[in-house]
Amino acid sequence: MKYIEMDIKTKIKNRNEILGVLYDFDIYTIEEISENIIDELNQDERDWDFIDYPILDVKDDELILKTYPENLSSAEEIKTAIENRNLGICTTYEKDDEDWANNWKKYYKPLEIGKKLAIVPMWEEYESKDNRIEIIINPGMAFGTGTHESTYMCLEMLEKYVKTKDVVFDIGCGSGILAISALKLGAEHALAVDIDDKCIDATLENAKLNDLSEKIDVKKGNLLDVVKGDANIIVSNIIAEIIVDEIKNLKNHLNDGGIFICSGIISQRRDMVVDALEESGFDIIDEKSKNNWIAIVGKLNV
Repeated sequence: MKYIEMDIKTKIKNRNEILGVLYDFDIYTIEEISENIIDELNQDERDWDFIDYPILDVKDDELILKTYPENLSSAEEIKTAIENRNLGICTTYEKDDEDWANNWKKYYKPLEIGKKLAIVPMWEEYESKDNRIEIIINPGMAFGTGTHESTYMCLEMLEKYVKTKDVVFDIGCGSGILAISALKLGAEHALAVDIDDKCIDATLENAKLNDLSEKIDVKKGNLLDVVKGDANIIVSNIIAEIIVDEIKNLKNHLNDGGIFICSGIISQRRDMVVDALEESGFDIIDEKSKNNWIAIVGKLNV
């Protein structure tokens, strides 16, 4: 099977802006090569087991992003969007690999998050040493493995704020990892919404893998447009601009004192989201940052 690979040679300072462009094209599988990563790998030779291509000779301010557009047309659009903004140089390759869609699985290992959770790929074995709650995930082509900073922080926030019998809405659910984790943490019911059929299929499969099909509703739609009823917690891991548009509708779907957990926010967009929350009657009660990504928790004023 033929597939498209794109290498983006850029400067580290352009990383977040390029990631924003890629996310606009629904591309979330991204490999990064920089001097910092090489330095980290040099500290422990075991980490080299996860590298199966030659490390390129990169300078201290350079970054190479490797990703996989759906087709040549999409690759050309991405190339234009990046190069027209002088963000980097894109090189596209057409390759042949009969098992390209599964090759990434060898990099995805069980991941312990917070004090309670362990995200476990369905093809991996995992034995918890401290009775962690296992979330079994097969993301397929959907976003949400727990490895991305924004997902990781959302999971930490859910662990902190989910209470027994809560109702949780996961808006832009991707693989369903957040809704499923909320249920495993004690929530009574979850609603997962996404506009992408791949995400709907992945969430349904992952709910089944975790024996939670009866506790989760999965709907296709745009954000809160298809949502009825109220939740104790709404979680949304998208991008700042979409989150800001979503905030104005939160009051219609949150109980008094309800909590909104949001991430997918690069640090430069942090104030935009905080301002929108405060203007809509939310108090900012918690915040995390990880590698220039931000997660924010707002509580609706009663």
